[in-house]
Amino acid sequence: MNVKLIQQLVALRNLLIYRKWHLLALFYNSKFRTNPKAQFVVSIASYPKRAHLLPAVFEALNTQTEVPQKWILVLSEEEWPDLIVPTYLNKLVKRGLEILWVKNNTFAVKKLVPVVEKYPEKAVITFDDELIYGKHVIEKLINCSKVNQGAIIGHVAKQLVKKNGELKMFYRLKKVASYATPSPQVYFLGGSGTYYPSGSLHVKVTNNEAIHKIVPGRGSDIWFWAAAVANGTKQICLGSKTDRTLYFAIPETNQTKPKETPGKNVMDERFQMAIDYFGIREQLIANLPNHEYFF
Repeated sequence: MNVKLIQQLVALRNLLIYRKWHLLALFYNSKFRTNPKAQFVVSIASYPKRAHLLPAVFEALNTQTEVPQKWILVLSEEEWPDLIVPTYLNKLVKRGLEILWVKNNTFAVKKLVPVVEKYPEKAVITFDDELIYGKHVIEKLINCSKVNQGAIIGHVAKQLVKKNGELKMFYRLKKVASYATPSPQVYFLGGSGTYYPSGSLHVKVTNNEAIHKIVPGRGSDIWFWAAAVANGTKQICLGSKTDRTLYFAIPETNQTKPKETPGKNVMDERFQMAIDYFGIREQLIANLPNHEYFF
């Protein structure tokens, strides 16, 4: 079958799935399911042009087989004049969603940094605002965390390597990481769902001045990864398949496309600055395997 046709069919399927959850969110008014005894919270960050996706995203998350103590939505005060949000977000609040307002941080890192500051004793699971997740996504993270206490757990990651002793963001193997991938090589792609236990990130992760300088926009994966390495935290990838059991991507429109799309050079500059800020360059050179070719 034609590749382009397949892509169109997948996009249509994903759109129909999104619309299903969107319609359900219009009709349901019951409180979101939570577990007061859970030792973790779930956090998603968003901004005005994507906010209309959130009712569907949270409606789907409400079917998870394992639920958090709190559902949190992080919003930047600068993006919402007078802190006035649409009716559909107020409805989510009435159903139990907590909106965490942040100042001077409109960047991707806000999905985690302000949450660990407010709830330092809790683990945090991060998700993205443009994906509809499968119902076992949280359960798999929590089950793995129970036998790997203190470790950061994620569904999908890349395998980092070095070339001729040099580090670059895109020096990574084509084959995705798995459960067997050594911790130093694990570089999480956070949108697929990542579990951060309390105290797993270096204290410098919350430095807002450094965030503005190093990752002013995209780059949250870089920032959290470097903070974990600097803290000496083990990172474990479940190697989950990126299929419908993990998530469906809501089809992108001109309105919902990312706020920033920096090129590879810009992302590598941020990668290099983060490595130096957290002081992990020598550690990475010592621990990453050397590869001449990327498969």
